[in-house]
Amino acid sequence: MEKLTTKLATAALGLLLTQFAAAEEVDVRFAQKRFAVVPVLVDGQGPYDFLLDTGSTTSVVDKNLAKDLGLKPLGRTVIRTASGSERVPIARIHQMRIGSRSTETVLVLISKMDGLRKLDENIRGILGFNFLSRFRYTLDYEHQRLRFEVGAVFGTRVPFDASSRSILLAAGNLRFLLDTGATGVFLFRSEGLDLEVNARAIKRVSTNAGHRIGKSGWLERLDIGDVSLDRVPVTLVPETGLETKADGLLPGTLFDAIYFDHENDFVVLNPTPPSPRAPERAEQEAEGGFRPDNAHEHRRPKR
Repeated sequence: MEKLTTKLATAALGLLLTQFAAAEEVDVRFAQKRFAVVPVLVDGQGPYDFLLDTGSTTSVVDKNLAKDLGLKPLGRTVIRTASGSERVPIARIHQMRIGSRSTETVLVLISKMDGLRKLDENIRGILGFNFLSRFRYTLDYEHQRLRFEVGAVFGTRVPFDASSRSILLAAGNLRFLLDTGATGVFLFRSEGLDLEVNARAIKRVSTNAGHRIGKSGWLERLDIGDVSLDRVPVTLVPETGLETKADGLLPGTLFDAIYFDHENDFVVLNPTPPSPRAPERAEQEAEGGFRPDNAHEHRRPKR
């Protein structure tokens, strides 16, 4: 019996070590130092620059690229954002690939993407939830890497609600949409919050769908999992008309890195980075002897 247990533990360790070895990293460039852009092959053509946007439920292709790829519209739909709505065609892509990771049959929206092209003229599309949700990955802002994970990732798990094809996180009495395409923290309501609003600080919020006026302010404290943020700049955009459960948008740039686990519906904010000791951790975990300390706190300085 002891030999059988040893064999099973060894097999489990071998599987974990193989998983660590199979993780893959992809270079990311950051448009305006905040928006993650990755190279994507579309139906074997490219690569093209796509914005990695966890706040977009569906992936999007630029109108000119759609024409070059010969995409044929299957119909039309209305997309809604915090600044308006737009009616756009829908098409089907047979395969999208990043590095060695690919997925088949992806529905995409076709849009002019004028606002995004003004941000960066090289961006040809958006990777939305309907593509990203098929993988486990870490978006590392600090080291400018996208890492597809297959082994253990260490840190405090923050569960999310994915029922609306988005990543909805609880932060005290607020629910935020984790949006790597957001330019900052946006709030859709202010009731019951320790919020300081500057009535004279007017801000124009722009997307592909149009414009809306918001007010700038500060949220005194924001706690998510074991991450604490003080004096957070926010833009208050009430009455957005969005059909959402979220009280606001949370940009990925608030964190050094984020691990997304769509198999189990949780994220890890500022995960412990992988190191040469990762196989040793895997061995200890397989034997039941390793318990990471998740009780750390991350604070950004007051702005």
